[in-house]
Amino acid sequence: MKKLLFILLFCPIIGLAQGGFKKGVREGDAYRIVTNDGIQFNFGATYQMTPKTSEPFILTDNSGQRGLYTIDPAGKLGFFAEIGMVNFPAWKGLVPIKFLKKSRLLDYTDWGIGYKQYRGAETTNLDNTNALGVVTSSTESSGTLSNGFIYGRLSAHTLLYVGKKKIDKARKYFIDNAIGFNFDYNIMRSDESYQNGINQRAFEFHDKFQIQFHYSIGVGIRFNRAWMMVPNITLPIIGIRDYNGINGRMNWFSSTYWPIHGQIKFIKLFERPPKCGVYGDPTDKEKEKSFRMNN
Repeated sequence: MKKLLFILLFCPIIGLAQGGFKKGVREGDAYRIVTNDGIQFNFGATYQMTPKTSEPFILTDNSGQRGLYTIDPAGKLGFFAEIGMVNFPAWKGLVPIKFLKKSRLLDYTDWGIGYKQYRGAETTNLDNTNALGVVTSSTESSGTLSNGFIYGRLSAHTLLYVGKKKIDKARKYFIDNAIGFNFDYNIMRSDESYQNGINQRAFEFHDKFQIQFHYSIGVGIRFNRAWMMVPNITLPIIGIRDYNGINGRMNWFSSTYWPIHGQIKFIKLFERPPKCGVYGDPTDKEKEKSFRMNN
């Protein structure tokens, strides 16, 4: 019995980095040792933000016909799903960041592969006018898009801890900020024409292969040492290919669409037996419980 008590007191417990997630500390009656690596999976909805309906502008053709023309793009809900890996680096930061109350900016990295769907629509309206500007007839045309992409993503995360409640030595709640890159390939591509009517303006379509620099922000919660959940929002902030300025908008028909992801991410860190091997066997756990109940 004394030998068991000695092992309980001196079995090594290894923490992660300062301000990061701790591992190997007793939690109730359960003992769990987690590694720096794990699996992550997330899923959610996509939506494409669009510019406002264009102001009417005068349209003329070679026959002298005049018209007032408007373009009205709209986003629609889609979906996505992803699976990948996560790593919490073991090294400690060297420079204190006082206003963040931590020693490093990089708390963890993750990557994933998945499938996503972007949906939207565009409606145009042409009011034909005479020489006096009186509308003589109207024509409405429309098209829809539903593009499917396979993609890869790589992101770097920094965590800002909030609240006072803790699991081990790390706070239970945190704000998750991340930047990274996604590489998308359009494998299911919509028709590049209107399904209803004829468009009067030139069309422009994004390339099948896209590279984007993105940003995400979410609020995370730790359930225990191994499991975490992070509801978050992700959107591209710069399209590297195709480049449309300082934004992540993508061309389709005569409009641009800015995709946004609303998602729930789950992180599960891998587990292993403690180095001392005491709690690696269920029988040993029962012996330890009996020891604590009788002393």
